[in-house]
Amino acid sequence: MNNGLRYARNLKQPITIKQCKENWRYFAVIADKAILRVQNIRVMICTSFFELFKIGPGPSSSHTVGPMRAGNIFRELVLQYFTHFGTEGNYRIRCELYGALAATGHGHGTHRAILAGLFGQIPQTVNTRWLSNLFETPGQMYMPDFGNLKIPFTEHDIFFDYTHNPYRHPNTLKLVLLHNFRPVFERIYYSVGGGFIEEEGNIAHTANTPQPRYAYHNMDSLLWVLEEQGLTIEELLMQNEIAITGLSEAEILQQIARILAVMHQSVQEGLKKEGVLPGGLNVYRRAKGMYEKALQHTQHGRHAEALFARLNAYALATSEENAAGQMVVTAPTNGAAGVLPACLEYLRNDCLVPETLLQKGLLVAGMIGFIIKENASISGAELGCMAEVGSAASMAAALFSFCNGGDIHQISTAAEIALEHHLGMTCDPIKGLVQIPCIERNANGAIKAYNAYLLAAGRTGIGKPVISFDQVVEVMRQTGQDLSHKYKETATGGLATSFGWGNMPGS
Repeated sequence: MNNGLRYARNLKQPITIKQCKENWRYFAVIADKAILRVQNIRVMICTSFFELFKIGPGPSSSHTVGPMRAGNIFRELVLQYFTHFGTEGNYRIRCELYGALAATGHGHGTHRAILAGLFGQIPQTVNTRWLSNLFETPGQMYMPDFGNLKIPFTEHDIFFDYTHNPYRHPNTLKLVLLHNFRPVFERIYYSVGGGFIEEEGNIAHTANTPQPRYAYHNMDSLLWVLEEQGLTIEELLMQNEIAITGLSEAEILQQIARILAVMHQSVQEGLKKEGVLPGGLNVYRRAKGMYEKALQHTQHGRHAEALFARLNAYALATSEENAAGQMVVTAPTNGAAGVLPACLEYLRNDCLVPETLLQKGLLVAGMIGFIIKENASISGAELGCMAEVGSAASMAAALFSFCNGGDIHQISTAAEIALEHHLGMTCDPIKGLVQIPCIERNANGAIKAYNAYLLAAGRTGIGKPVISFDQVVEVMRQTGQDLSHKYKETATGGLATSFGWGNMPGS
């Protein structure tokens, strides 16, 4: 088989069926033609763990974290412009929001995030109380500092286009610098989910982009590399992370520990708090009460109910913190930020899994997120909520499997089962708030992740699954493309409008 692997990797063009037939002696051991097509890896996964898992304020990674990063990037461009051309004259900045960023921008706080970015704030360290108070006073003028010049900025400098999106992505924002009321330059940014930003006309990967040590782009190609190199999954992922980031293993583990700490804190803070979440829907926090119910179930020997109640409580806690605009971790998005912290908290507190194993498990969960992002999407605006909560549940199922001793095949099967049973899930937040149905969906995602792990573990010894993880990822992509735009984060269909909330425009 190693001869076949070397042959496949040395080919300059994708392998054709004719070549397979002509070189049958090399490929006789390979049953799935799809595997052959991926050996010539045209686009490898170059995403770092720390790009997928980002610390930032709620309620939305694509509507809050991403736009704040875009505002900060644009700020740096303005500073560079002033360095070359000076600051004489009247300068203003205009922002235009399109698609889902316009449709649910107010509910998600997109306008506040952009202004924070123009002030030079970054998601990891922004003061969430200060952020939540921006634009609270109608007509208030802000003065972001651009070196030797302060540029006036009000809510009227942000234009929400509720009717037309001429750009290629449903989460689009344009930032324009004006000098004496005439445009000087502009940049178009796409917030593609999970806080990731793409710039129009900017090639994401170049020859100078750090490359992973072991190239893969989906699960099939990853399995090939693992078998050829004789590596465990955690070894491969760590070596790739070292190559991409330039950090040592100790430094990587230290930063993963920080991510875990923020997740843990979001759960613990959420379990303490009570009251009504902001936004006007009068949604009450339920995590504390759910956790108290879990303790009662334990006292009465209702262990199954206690398990589910604890997982629910942990997921509700982080999701409620996210809805309140507090610090969480994109996992892989803010809208799905409650799933993985809940599962980690259960493994830590109830299964006594050591932190070192949780760190490696989160790396494995990240690998699932990489593959989904590369081959489909983690953006609710692109593919609906299956891209967010579905992806998070798939990642969490892999986490459960790894931490309970599952090999890469069990991990892949657990991830496949979890994702498969989120197919078709719409993204239809009421009033554009990440509250209904988002908070409960995170709790259900954690439960589904645990059950997917159990179902995958129960397959031991009965052969290869009929449906592969890669096939389900592709089906998710196709299903999301077929979904009406009404069910993809625009709040114009589904639960968002079925009961007279009337979200549009400008929810």
